[in-house]
Amino acid sequence: MVDLFFAAVVHLFEPHILVLVMLGVAIGLIFGALPGLSATMALALLLPVTFAMQPDAGIAMLVATYIGGVSGGLVAATLLRIPGTPSSIATTFDGYPLARKGQAIKALATGMVASAVGGLLGLAVLVGFAPVVARFAIRFGAAEYTALTIAALVLVVVLSESNLLKGLLAALLGLSLSTVGFAPIGAAQRFSFGNIDLLAGIGIIPFMVGLFAIAQIIREITEPGTRVKGKLDLEGAGVRLGEFLANGINMVRSAAIGIAIGVLPGIGGSASNLVAYGAARSASRKPEEFGKGSLEGIYAAETANNASVGGALLPLLTLGIPGDGVTAILIGGFTIHGLQPGPLLFRNEPELIATIYAAFLLATLALLLVQLLTIRMFPRVLLIPRHYLVPVLTLLMVVGVYVGEYRIFDVWLMLGFGVVGYLLERYGFPLGPMVLGFVLGTIFETNMRRALMFANGDWSIFVTRPISATLLLMAAVLLCFSVWNLLKARSRRQTVS
Repeated sequence: MVDLFFAAVVHLFEPHILVLVMLGVAIGLIFGALPGLSATMALALLLPVTFAMQPDAGIAMLVATYIGGVSGGLVAATLLRIPGTPSSIATTFDGYPLARKGQAIKALATGMVASAVGGLLGLAVLVGFAPVVARFAIRFGAAEYTALTIAALVLVVVLSESNLLKGLLAALLGLSLSTVGFAPIGAAQRFSFGNIDLLAGIGIIPFMVGLFAIAQIIREITEPGTRVKGKLDLEGAGVRLGEFLANGINMVRSAAIGIAIGVLPGIGGSASNLVAYGAARSASRKPEEFGKGSLEGIYAAETANNASVGGALLPLLTLGIPGDGVTAILIGGFTIHGLQPGPLLFRNEPELIATIYAAFLLATLALLLVQLLTIRMFPRVLLIPRHYLVPVLTLLMVVGVYVGEYRIFDVWLMLGFGVVGYLLERYGFPLGPMVLGFVLGTIFETNMRRALMFANGDWSIFVTRPISATLLLMAAVLLCFSVWNLLKARSRRQTVS
């Protein structure tokens, strides 16, 4: 496979394919950067365009668009505190504070380099261990998925530290919101209150755009001091070698988390960046700097979300299982170009597999090149007067959310969640656990009910299966350790006072 991979890399260096890769990356970046739009929309629009292309050119463009779309959220997350995609939510926690300190270029450059590292590490695992990792992934049954979602939620709730109770409440609120609409098993109607629009549940796009983007717009209007302004670090060199090397373990750990979560269908980059951010904070020597512009936080979030792309391609190629909406469209594109994902793919079509790997590598490098070439343009967005920027952003959000499902109801949902997000943050409730609770809620419920059905209602299934028991034990230890730290800190404060 390695020989075929390098042969495919040489083949894709043809000028017209390189142009298509650059074009796919640029389109993906634009769709990923604009709130409300997504990599899913970019791929859906480009899919018909690739019909007439040769398989290698079409596949290369689709892969490039996918990678660009995942990475595009970095810019808006860093400069405006508006995550363009769910994969960039954790980037807002430290990217925006660092930009507010006048280091917007450094924040962007750090995220871009971390994205490239995450993508390359994900590709290395994809090339070297695809069949092995895929065989491990299929050992995850309903009980293991349930335990994994609990472990991920605990890890992110621990992010709250001194606000542990508020973090737990925010996670429960997110879980509760995920139950609106038809139940995933049994199709019972829940919390729809007779509203036909709520029967389909709450979409991730209006939820996320409202919670972060509309809340930020409200903050821009009501709290003028929150905006990045004036002095921007336009002369800064960006990433320093010492900082990069110091975050080596952080990036490897975050990439491992991104790949591991990306491999599991249904979870993906939306959760991986939050979980990796929580792990980085737990392992950091300076956890108090997280949320205030910590480079460790940016490295963790951006490495994980791009590494999850490589992880998401593993079950897609080896088992024919798309992990989410965007990979479902991607698998449709691959099928159109003659590729039949599944267990026999590696034996029957090794050349096409090598082409996908090579396109992944070229797209990752092209993404870094495009981002670094345009890095000094992005911060100038912050110099646009508020009375121009706010209406344009709001219009983009309304259009982006509406075209997702063509429902005006989603626009109202977005506005409602904007108010909720603004109030929650104003009173100290962290949004990260709430988003993860919402993203993982349906996965948790579906797999917990399936596991109980398989075990005839016996709850011991969660502690008698080795992987499930290990994950639950890790979650319990982490939660106890966090509570112990919290009580210890409170006791110390009382002694001092």
